[in-house]
Order: sequence, then C-alpha cells, then structure tokens
Amino acid sequence: MTSPYFSIVIPVFNRSRLITRTLRSVLDQTFSAFEVIVVDDGSTDDTVKVVSQIKDRRIQIYSKENEERGASRNFGASKAKGIYINFLDSDDIIYPHYLQTAFDASKRLNEPEVFHIDYEFMDTQGSRIPRGSPLPEVLNDHLLNNSEISVLGVFLKKEIALKHQFLSHRSAIVAEDLYVWLTLATRYRFHHIPKVAAAIVIHDDRSLNNRNPFKFLKSILLLKKALAADKFFITFYSRHRTNYFFSRFFAQVALIFAEERKLRWALRLLKEGLVYSKRLVFYKTFWSTLRRVIINLFT
Repeated sequence: MTSPYFSIVIPVFNRSRLITRTLRSVLDQTFSAFEVIVVDDGSTDDTVKVVSQIKDRRIQIYSKENEERGASRNFGASKAKGIYINFLDSDDIIYPHYLQTAFDASKRLNEPEVFHIDYEFMDTQGSRIPRGSPLPEVLNDHLLNNSEISVLGVFLKKEIALKHQFLSHRSAIVAEDLYVWLTLATRYRFHHIPKVAAAIVIHDDRSLNNRNPFKFLKSILLLKKALAADKFFITFYSRHRTNYFFSRFFAQVALIFAEERKLRWALRLLKEGLVYSKRLVFYKTFWSTLRRVIINLFT
C-alpha cells in the first residue's frame, strides 16, 4: 500500500451486525490512499471475528478494554499514519466519492488543519433524509449555537488530532466530540464543504437512543468543566456567549429529566441554567421543559 493520505478510525463495541456495511462503504472508495483503523472497545460479541473476516490489507484492528468512544478514538489516532484523520462511527455509511471529495478539498484549501464535508441521514430502508438548513462555509462561529455536526465528515491533520483529543472520561458519552470541535474552532479556521458524501443511519440500536438523564448530565458537566478551563474558548466567544451556551445545555438535559418524570431534577437544572444566563427564558427548550413538568404534575 502506498503511504496513506487518510487514516479512517472506527471505534466499535458490540456492532457485529453493523460494522461490515460500514467497512464495505469505506473499501468502496474511488480514492485509494487510505488505511482503516478499527478499535474494538472491549466487545463481548463476535465483532472482532466479523472484522477479521474482511480480507483487506488496508484494515488494521486493535482490541482494548472498554473505555467508551472518546478514549478509543484517541487510541486510534495514535496508531494513524495518514496526513489526515477521519473518525467514523461503526454504523456510518460513506459514499464512494467521500475520500476523493476530501482530498480535493484539502488541496484546494492548501491542506488546512480541519475541515468538514456534509452528510445526510438514512433510515434502515435506505431512504435518504436531508439534514435541513445548509451550513455556512466557515463553521467557527456557527458551532457555538448549533452543536449539530457529527464526527462523520470532519477531517483533522494528524498532529492536530493528537494535540486536541476527545474527552476520554467514561462518563463522556455525549458531546465528547463537540468539545474537540469547539476547541478547534477557537484556534483554527473550520471549513465546511457543502457536498453530501456520507450518511448517518438512523436505527433503534443507536447509542444516543439510550437517554439516561443522569448519564447525559454527567457528560455535559464534564464538557462544561473542560471548556470553562479553556481560555481560548472563553476569549474567542466571550463570557456572555459562553454562559448562554452552558445555560442551554442545562435546559436540554432538564428536558430529558422532565420526559422521564424526574421533575425535581428538571426544575433544578432549569434554575442552574438561569444562573448562567437570564437569556435562557428566550430559549424554546426552556419553555418546553416547563410545559412537560406541568403536564406530568397533573397526569
């Protein structure tokens, strides 16, 4: 194999039913200078066996004890040999032009530190679902108010990925990637390429479907602690805007608590959000949470 331009890192945990389709989509690329690093995060099913049965010298598989996705992504990045690293989830699908689009973009932009290629959603029947409003060509300011991009489509130079790592705490089950995007957005120009080249598959086994409110809360608190300690983050976006950012996260988690009928926790988190920013009363989720609390009180 020629020296890889891209290293595709895929953490996987008990996804023997799904990983083959993801890997096949990677191997079907029209651009060939890439390697695939599969990091098995302590699977208890036959994921490793399934991956090993795909005979392609570009695929490497590493097994490690379970530590959640952030740690697995960081581990995979440490094994990468490519100029750029791209992270996929084990149920993502990339289209044949994905890496060629990324290569063309990297050359056109003079090999920037980070850039993002657009993706869409797909249901289990293969029907494609657009993402909605188009993203701006530069994402730096956009990311603070719209935490909507996945790891899918983000390309980082290897040295940048090693310097700015994912939150690796076991409780960082959501927003571990948002931490990296915001860290990068305060330091580098974050380009967006408005060409759809991949899909997130919507299915019942997605990890984000497990909406345990306490796990969400722990993860958000870890994100808040890490970002609050980053002087670049506070300076770039301003204290006023970052406080509102934190307050919105409290409201989002409060809504999950309200939906689970944990009403005291929901109200407590709304109150905490208001401490950070009184602007929270203009946020739709704030009122959605209050409405849910009131409905649950009388049903």
